[in-house]
Amino acid sequence: MAKSEGKLPSTGLGSERSEWFRGHFDAAQEVVDLCQSSGMDLAGKRIADIGCGDGIIDLGLVVKAKPAELVGYDLNEVDTSHLLAEAKAEEGIRELPAELSFVKSQPERIPANDDSFDVVVTWSAFEHVADPEALLRDIRRILKPGGVLFLQLWPFYNSEHGSHLWQWFPDGFAQFDHSDDEIASRIETDEATDPGWGAMMLSEYRALNRITLDDLGGAIERAGLRVSRLKLITNDCIIPASTAGTPLSALAIGGVQLLAVPA
Repeated sequence: MAKSEGKLPSTGLGSERSEWFRGHFDAAQEVVDLCQSSGMDLAGKRIADIGCGDGIIDLGLVVKAKPAELVGYDLNEVDTSHLLAEAKAEEGIRELPAELSFVKSQPERIPANDDSFDVVVTWSAFEHVADPEALLRDIRRILKPGGVLFLQLWPFYNSEHGSHLWQWFPDGFAQFDHSDDEIASRIETDEATDPGWGAMMLSEYRALNRITLDDLGGAIERAGLRVSRLKLITNDCIIPASTAGTPLSALAIGGVQLLAVPA
């Protein structure tokens, strides 16, 4: 398993960090809405988040969905003191909910018992996973019979912002328009950005998988799951000549939200 994208560098809760918190905290409502509109109430359920990153979405889910328990798994330890400090500043939350906990995980192996979760959630993590099918098989293992997987992946590698480097390449498709050396040079010589943040994002870029929506669908099926709900994330974009030979579906589908159930 790969982690979800990490923390922005922060010496306080400035506007950029505040936007990061709000965007992730509010993203929890998208999980709630898609599940509820499909007849799945998260209240009282046992939920796992795979690739939980800094835990902001998990906190949002506990606050908004009222599960019995939510366990966030990630390759890195979650800094709960940092999470609480931000929650205080943004939401007036004085302590983290007792229902929320975090566990350090391993790639493609989740430290949880078989059939132990009603719902598994993963948000903006699967593009970082080295072996998506192996992780999906382990998700299938920890899901209870009748359980549901909510998977959000944005952005797919071949899409407009699939490089994750929009801070340096706002026009998109940097992965097609620029060589790896050109990308590294622009990030490493950017004096306006924290060097640690730039180095982390460059490392993330180099480790991205190249999975497409069809690849993901095939991996889900082979893992013993069936997609039951599909919501595409697309937008109007200018297609550069450098993308020649790449299927239009791979360029146009920026991401996906889906629900999957045991087959």
